[in-house]
Amino acid sequence: MKLKIKVKHLFALAVALCASFILLQLIVMPRIDVAMAKKHFEQGTSGGKNDLLRVIDASSGGDKWELIRRYMIENGSDMSLTRFDVIAGDGTFYSSTATSYPDAPRWTGEERIKYLEAYVEGGPADGYLVRAAKQLAFEYLVLSRTEDAIRALERTEQRLTGGYDNQKRELKFARAKIYADAEQFETAERLLTELSEKPNQKGTYLNDNIAKLQTRIMEQRDDTKSSVSGTIKRSDGQPMAGIGVYLRSSRDVYHSLIESEPYQTLTDAEGNFAFKGVAPGSYVIYIGLGFEQIDGWTLPVSHDEEWIDLRGGEHLTRDITLQRLIQLRSPVDQQIITGKTVTFEWEPVEGAAYYTLNGTFPIENGTVGNRIKDHIESNSIEIPLETLYSVESGYSYKKFGDKDIPDPSNLLGYADPSSRFSWNVEAYDADGKLLTRSNGYRLNLNEQTMGPLPFFYLKERTLTDADRLLLEGRMDEALVEYKAAYERDEQDEHSLRMMVKLLRINATDAKRPLDAASVTYLEKLASVDDTGNDIFPLIEYYGSVEDWSQVDHYYGMLKEARQGRVESYSQAYYGKLLLKQGRVQEGAAQLRQAQENDPSNRFIGTYLASVIYLSGTLDTAEELALQYPERSYYDQNNPDWSDLVQGLKEESQDSNDDSYFSKLKEALRVCFGGEKTEIENWTAESEYSAMKAFIKALSKVD
Repeated sequence: MKLKIKVKHLFALAVALCASFILLQLIVMPRIDVAMAKKHFEQGTSGGKNDLLRVIDASSGGDKWELIRRYMIENGSDMSLTRFDVIAGDGTFYSSTATSYPDAPRWTGEERIKYLEAYVEGGPADGYLVRAAKQLAFEYLVLSRTEDAIRALERTEQRLTGGYDNQKRELKFARAKIYADAEQFETAERLLTELSEKPNQKGTYLNDNIAKLQTRIMEQRDDTKSSVSGTIKRSDGQPMAGIGVYLRSSRDVYHSLIESEPYQTLTDAEGNFAFKGVAPGSYVIYIGLGFEQIDGWTLPVSHDEEWIDLRGGEHLTRDITLQRLIQLRSPVDQQIITGKTVTFEWEPVEGAAYYTLNGTFPIENGTVGNRIKDHIESNSIEIPLETLYSVESGYSYKKFGDKDIPDPSNLLGYADPSSRFSWNVEAYDADGKLLTRSNGYRLNLNEQTMGPLPFFYLKERTLTDADRLLLEGRMDEALVEYKAAYERDEQDEHSLRMMVKLLRINATDAKRPLDAASVTYLEKLASVDDTGNDIFPLIEYYGSVEDWSQVDHYYGMLKEARQGRVESYSQAYYGKLLLKQGRVQEGAAQLRQAQENDPSNRFIGTYLASVIYLSGTLDTAEELALQYPERSYYDQNNPDWSDLVQGLKEESQDSNDDSYFSKLKEALRVCFGGEKTEIENWTAESEYSAMKAFIKALSKVD
């Protein structure tokens, strides 16, 4: 049987095949190519960024704009100085980057400028155009291209037509802010006046920002106000341009950086920054950087050590120098330790008088840090594993079934052979100022800054039966087993240590003090643990039962364990216990020393009270209150001790009672005693309002 096909049918088939091939080449394959490029970029696949840039360049019209919108504009920063990759200050570092594609590679400033410029010139005139213009302006400002930033905003404002009046106002306000930051106040005020003449009743947020900027300009022009300026550079001399700089008040440093904080700016091409018209208060400088800018470098600032106190009219300079991260030598790269000791070694730092060794161990959804050893005078130290096992770990909670219990791995700490640990060091000069650290941002793609990884395992011990019960979340059974193990062998420091941890947790959860039996175990642990980590709870306990000889005994042990360098909180607490006993001279001495080592000035009120009690005058206390303002913690309105002392001074001068200071001394004695009922009774009976205000604030110092 023969199959006959007419020529015209063959021609039609050929045409169809050709059309299919053209369709495949022109439509289907490009769409597959785009889909794969998107997937590779979003998943962070090697070469994913280049693939996406290639398809953007090959696209046109709506397809091109859609790709730029989705992968750049929607995840970009609309002139917000809070959107740097890393925010650093006051001894803290955190990443502020939020993105829909956390695994995707980052765009460089050069890449963003190229495609945002294209969108601003040719993209649709809509809300995305406004965002693109703001983001482009931000990239220009980071490069100190102020005029280009203004032109981009102005050009976009001209492109927008009817229906976008509020967006045009936003762009004009953005220009006014840039002019104000550049101290071109007249131009900024002209734009703000234009905006104020036609306020948008629906745009209350923008209206509020206009008013705030007008107030800020007025304050910046006031030469009687304070100012803070400086330069940011690296230790190799390179100025850090385009760095975010934030002068943050003591009430703001305990939450993440937000746009409404008033003092924010960028460094110029030479790394300079300045804040003018700063209101009185206590401040700390934070900075914002891109990952590339901080790669291999750190801001060497410790917590609570860089406060700037302004009373009004000061003009201060605060220069900032980023330092290279310390490279670690051992243990690194998952090293397994099986011996009885571990030797930590790192590169030496020029000018370092001593180092502090810190460690971290994993908990559920994170890690917890701790101090292993401080005041190490060499760039290496051999640590017995028993010392690591005794490092104070604290505790966090983990869900077991329907209950939240302390995370067992957290409680075991370095005694958990299944955990992977890490470590870091800090270098300090002879005055105790932080020089640099090893812990910081190191980009995976940069072998020069990455260095060895600071991870290691401790495999010297194996889990006990009690440990296994603990890891299973069976805490009560674990406690019984730890007690039994210790009764069988009183040389079993691990069981004693874990037993004390669990007993203290039980007491804390039940909101009750340790009982006498638990204190006995705690005393045994303190006698064999030369780190001193278990001594302070004994000072607290014996202070609560007013056994003063034991308080003195254990404070002496703590000083010996700390080689005379007792933590400021512990020393101030002991000072308060001395005041409670009536040993005011000794208590004042302890409080004075603690105050010198505590930049937070947490116990300044108690120290002032001891000074007033001993001197019978207010002059010295008045000077100290000005010198050591108490910081405001966690957005709380902490006392202004300067105002409180001034109130006492005015009240004493206005009073016709010659016994005012003797009554003040008696009030202080009542407050030193710490009995709540007695303080309340005195407050109810006293006729002196300033004295009552001081005593009320003093009774809350903790």
